[in-house]
Amino acid sequence: MTRFRKGLLACAAALVAAPLAAQAAAPSKFPDWKGVWNPHERNIFDPAAFTDPRNQGLASAADMREYPPYNAEWEARYVQKLKDNKAGIPGDPTASCRPGGMPRIMTTPYPMEFVIEPDRVVVLMEISSQVRRIWTDGRQHPRADEWTPSYMGHSIGHWEGDTLVVDTVGMRGDTVYDVSAAMHSDQVHEVERIRRISPTQMQDIMTIEDPVAFTRPWVVTRTYDLQPDWEITEYVCEDNNRNPIKPDGTTETGVVR
Repeated sequence: MTRFRKGLLACAAALVAAPLAAQAAAPSKFPDWKGVWNPHERNIFDPAAFTDPRNQGLASAADMREYPPYNAEWEARYVQKLKDNKAGIPGDPTASCRPGGMPRIMTTPYPMEFVIEPDRVVVLMEISSQVRRIWTDGRQHPRADEWTPSYMGHSIGHWEGDTLVVDTVGMRGDTVYDVSAAMHSDQVHEVERIRRISPTQMQDIMTIEDPVAFTRPWVVTRTYDLQPDWEITEYVCEDNNRNPIKPDGTTETGVVR
């Protein structure tokens, strides 16, 4: 049994020790998350990268890096990735239209919708027309021999008042956090606390553990703005139908909403 599969089972046991009790604790009235939400911060996984003093005075945004709590081996790999990026060697798998995967998809600069049902929360993403399912029916994560790492991983959750607490495991190890190409292993484990903090803003506090790559948990907080006049549109990366190329060779910034 791989370390990932052992870790998956341990996470499931620790976070969902009483799944039926969590199901029974679901609120009788769910919070109102209707509408289209768009990430407030720029396209870096941890917005603190923009204010980190170690990133100040750089020549361009291309020189900016994040500072995940990598161990020495993974820090060296990340530094090499950054050098490759500057040399024109792409390190972002989405450049070839592959899905960004979790946890990155919760930070991409494209809108999303939340559909709340008694047994699950479905997140409809505009980017690549992806769908994320968070099961709140009391189930546990699959057994080790029933699951293969996937782009979205496997998410289970429960409600604590108006806060959705989500536990995600089983994410692929060949995706990255963002355009900086910051990496994670296939043993990455994420716990989110998602709630509406105002009439116009949603908040997602993400605590990320990676026993292979990190020396400690990494906490990243993202916010999303309500866009009352927007709607989710089709986005097929292979056709580039969201950012079409204009006759002059430039690219549209997005479809008209």
